[in-house]
Amino acid sequence: MGWSRWTWICGLQHRGLAAGLAAALSCLVLYPRAVPAAGLLDILQLAQKNDPALQTAQFKKQGIQEHRTQAIARLLPALAGSAEAAHTTQDIRSSDNTVFAVGRTDYGSSTYGLTLTQPVLHWDSIIGYQQANAEILLSEAEYQIAVQDLIIRVADLYLKVLAAQDQLTFARAEQNAVDKHFELASGQFKKGLIPITDMHDAKARKAAVSARTIEAENLLDDALQALQEVTGQPVTAIDPLQADIALAHPDPADADAWIKAAVKQNPAILLQQHAVTIAGKEVDRQNAGHLPTVDVVGSYNNEDTEGTLYGGGSEIDNTKIMLKLNVPLYQGGMVSSKVAEAEHQRSAARQELIRQTRAVERQTRSAFLGVKTAINRVEALKQSVTSNQSALEAKQEGFLSGLYTSLAVLDAERDLYLTKQDYAKARYEYLLNGLKLKKATDTLSSQDVQQMAQLFR
Repeated sequence: MGWSRWTWICGLQHRGLAAGLAAALSCLVLYPRAVPAAGLLDILQLAQKNDPALQTAQFKKQGIQEHRTQAIARLLPALAGSAEAAHTTQDIRSSDNTVFAVGRTDYGSSTYGLTLTQPVLHWDSIIGYQQANAEILLSEAEYQIAVQDLIIRVADLYLKVLAAQDQLTFARAEQNAVDKHFELASGQFKKGLIPITDMHDAKARKAAVSARTIEAENLLDDALQALQEVTGQPVTAIDPLQADIALAHPDPADADAWIKAAVKQNPAILLQQHAVTIAGKEVDRQNAGHLPTVDVVGSYNNEDTEGTLYGGGSEIDNTKIMLKLNVPLYQGGMVSSKVAEAEHQRSAARQELIRQTRAVERQTRSAFLGVKTAINRVEALKQSVTSNQSALEAKQEGFLSGLYTSLAVLDAERDLYLTKQDYAKARYEYLLNGLKLKKATDTLSSQDVQQMAQLFR
């Protein structure tokens, strides 16, 4: 199996069961029921529907996409209407002006109007549109990261459940072996063939293994609960990893090649690059506060007055169109301060890009070495399991003949099951580091998820 087959992301093909799961999804959310034995694809599909972190990223992306609509709206005409109704009571007690009628009068008046404003030159709005486009690219990168993070999290949690199951299985197997050895030691002690210290060793080891078994049960329960956090449904059993899987070294075999690809393609770096662009646009937008603005303003007003100070009413229509120039001269230093703030934010974004790039380089190298190390560990531990099994059998035989003490047999049993546990973990680390390496270079694909799922039976 070549390394080129290792690529996975989202957009998984649904199994036949997926349609039924989707139809019952609303009921499952309200009344979650335990999922029967499930594979990696089943768990990932449930997580894609129910994981709050992924849903949060999706809604956030949809919200940020509205920034473009808002930016366009600032460039389009704005229409405003107004209406006013008033009642006036006046009492002219005396006047030297003959046109004023002495006495009390009451009259009403009403005014309504429309104002249309078309921005002609608002440099801050133009930059705001460019900034909104960069924000959308950033939100898409954030969502892409969330999708890939979900794959890694699900795979990690899935493998942790398997590791916890292995730990419990090995603990129970060791407990069964220790129990049998304790019975054998008891018989040997009654016959006077072994000292009492061997009996004490067997009894103490039996208690210790029993405690480890209880601890392993708790760890498995916690691992299943962690899996439920992302699926939204209880999971009781998952498909185990096949006994034999092909181990493929990274291709290319040079860590620097992977790091170079990661620096160019990693979504976290691309996200921060968009953040730097947005910060730069913000500097330009704040600088635009020093520039004049031009608007075309058209207005229409109708004023209907039933009376006036002079007596008698009127109705007046007023239509006006004008070119409005606004030149900011001084605003107390507010614009300059905002520009300085935006420049500091841009500098901070650039430093964060440097930090993120270095972190991706380290993570990529770590994942690359993790794959290679895991392969070596798997091969070495597989041989170690065989050797420890042979050593245990030899010591069990030697115990019956008095060649080995009870403690030697117990230690051999413990070493065997610890080696088996380490062997299983090494295989899981190989799979998980392979995922992380592909994620670092943004080359995960649905085919790789499906191919990885085939390794579980």
